Amino acid sequence: MDDIARMLQELSDEEKGDNFEDFDSDSDLSDENIVYDNFDSDSEQNISDEEVEAMYTDELYFTGKDKISKWRKTEFTKHSKTKKNNIIKTSSGLTSHSKNIESEIDSFMKIIDLDMVDEIVKYTNMYINDKKTTYNYSRDRDCKVTARSELLAYFGLLYLIGIKKGHHTNVLELWANDGTGIEITRAVMSYKRFLFITRCLRFDDRSTRADRRKFDKLSAIRSFLDSFVNNSRASYNMSEFTTIDEMLHPFRGRCQWIQYIPSKPAKYGIKMYALCDAKYFYTSNLEVYCGKQPEGPYDNSNAPMEIVKRLITDIEKSNRNLTTDNYYTSIPLAEYLMQKQITLVGTLKKNKREIPPEFLPHKNKAVSSSIFGFQKDKMLTSYVPRKNKTVILLSTMHDKGSLDNFTKKPEIIMDYNSTKGGVDTVDKMCATYTVSRITKRWPCVIFYSLMNIAGINAQVLYAFSKPNDAPNRRRIFLKNLSMSLMKEHLISRSKIKTLPMDVSVFLKKYKMENVVEDVQEPPKKRGVCRLCTIEKKRSSATMICYKCKLYTCKKHSSKHEIICQTCNDESLSD
Repeated sequence: MDDIARMLQELSDEEKGDNFEDFDSDSDLSDENIVYDNFDSDSEQNISDEEVEAMYTDELYFTGKDKISKWRKTEFTKHSKTKKNNIIKTSSGLTSHSKNIESEIDSFMKIIDLDMVDEIVKYTNMYINDKKTTYNYSRDRDCKVTARSELLAYFGLLYLIGIKKGHHTNVLELWANDGTGIEITRAVMSYKRFLFITRCLRFDDRSTRADRRKFDKLSAIRSFLDSFVNNSRASYNMSEFTTIDEMLHPFRGRCQWIQYIPSKPAKYGIKMYALCDAKYFYTSNLEVYCGKQPEGPYDNSNAPMEIVKRLITDIEKSNRNLTTDNYYTSIPLAEYLMQKQITLVGTLKKNKREIPPEFLPHKNKAVSSSIFGFQKDKMLTSYVPRKNKTVILLSTMHDKGSLDNFTKKPEIIMDYNSTKGGVDTVDKMCATYTVSRITKRWPCVIFYSLMNIAGINAQVLYAFSKPNDAPNRRRIFLKNLSMSLMKEHLISRSKIKTLPMDVSVFLKKYKMENVVEDVQEPPKKRGVCRLCTIEKKRSSATMICYKCKLYTCKKHSSKHEIICQTCNDESLSD
C-alpha cells in the first residue's frame, strides 16, 4: 500500500506549480499551515504580566479561561500498545461496488457512470432542440444533437487538453492544422462542434428548474452532484487517516455564493467542503457551499461542527482519525467524535474559553518550548515555533506529551503535519491538470471541478485494482483515460469519407478496429428440394440434409434420419 501512496503523489517538477507551496516544508512554523489567518482574525491573544505571575499556582492542573476546564499537568496513563480507539478493523481500498476494474475507463465509470452521462446527453439535447426553434442555423450539422459516444469523447478531449496545460489556450490554436495544434483534436471533432457542446452542456431540465430552485439553490446541477458523491462514497474504503478542509475552485462570474479565501491560490471562487483520505488523496465525500438554503430538504446549518457531522457519516464507528484546522476544531466536536469512535487532531483558535492562560503566546516563553495539558480522553499542546508566537493543538488520539527525537517537536505536531494536507494536495493536483474552461456559468464550474476530482479518484481505484500495471505518473493515467474515452467516437468517425486528408490518414488505424466478422444469417425456414427441381416439380421443403446442408422434401429423404436421397445412395454405395 505504501507503493500505491507513493505512486499517487505528485513528485515531478512539471506538476509543481509556482502558485503552490509545499505543505510539508516549514509546516509547523508557517501561519498558513498551522493557523489559518482568514478564520482567526480576532483570536490572537497574549497574556499579561499579571497573569504570568499568577501562573502555576495550582501544582496539579491548568485552569481554562472559563474557570471550569481543568487540564492535568501530568499524564494519566502510559499505554504500551495501540489504544483500542485507534485499531482499524477494515482495510482501505476497493469496495464491492468497485470490483472488476480492468482498465482506466472502468475505474472512471465507477465515479461517473453511464447513467450520469446519459442524463447529461438528455438535458443537453433538450437545450439543443430549444435552440433550433430560436436560432436559424444555416446547416443542420451545426446544431445536431449529441450522443453518448460523442459526449464521452468530449470528456476525453477535456482531459487531454488538461494534461497539455491548454485549458486557457485559444481553441483555434489547439485545433490548428499547421502542425502546431494537437492532431487528435481535429480527428475527434471540429473546434466549432467542441465549442457548441461546451455552450450547450446542461445538467437538468430547464423547464422545471424554477420550481426546484424554490428549495434548492443548486438545482441546476443537483442530480449530477448527488450521483457523483454517492458513487465516490460507495467505491472506496478510507484509510486510517482522514482530513476535512475547504476546496476553492476559481470563478469570478455572477454567483450569489462566491467566497474569498486569501490563503487559497485562487482567492475567489466556489467553495466546497471535502472529506479526503490523507494517505491516498481520495475524495470520499463533499458538499458545495451555497450560503443559506431555502426551507426544505437542503436547508442545513453551515456551522463548522454541523459540516463535519454530515461529512463523516461513512466513517462513524470505524476508529479512524480525523485531522482539521482551527476553523473546525473545538472541544464539543472532539467529544462528539469520540462518541462516534473517531479520534481528532487539530489546531485550536486562541480565543477558545477552554484554553488556560499559560498556553497563550508570551514574550518570555522560550522558542521550541512545549506545554502539555491532559484530560482523561483529550490532550492540549502549546508549542512555541518562534518568539511571541504559539501554536495550540487538541488531540484525542494522543495521551503522552512526547517529543520527536529528531526535530524535538511534540509528536502531535508531527502527526498533524503529516495528515493535514489531504484536501490541499487534492486541490493542488486538480489545478495541475485541470479540465476547466473559461465560462460564466457556475454549474459548469462545479462540473469541471468534479471532473478533476473524478480523474484523481479513478486513478486511486485503478492503482488498488492493478498495483503492478498502474502508471506511476498521473499524467500517463489521464492520457490513457482520455484515449479510452475517445476510442468509440474515433471508430465511428473513421467511416466518414469527407474528412480532410490528414484526418483520414490519422483515423485509418481506427478503421481497422471497426472490421467486424461477418455473422452468418439464420437459414431460411423454407427452401426447394434439389431433386424435385431436377424432376421439374414444384415443392416447398422445410428439412435440411445434415450432410450437404441443402433442403430436401419428405419424398426424397430417409425415414430414419434427415438425409437427402442422393447422399443416402452415396453412403449406401460406399
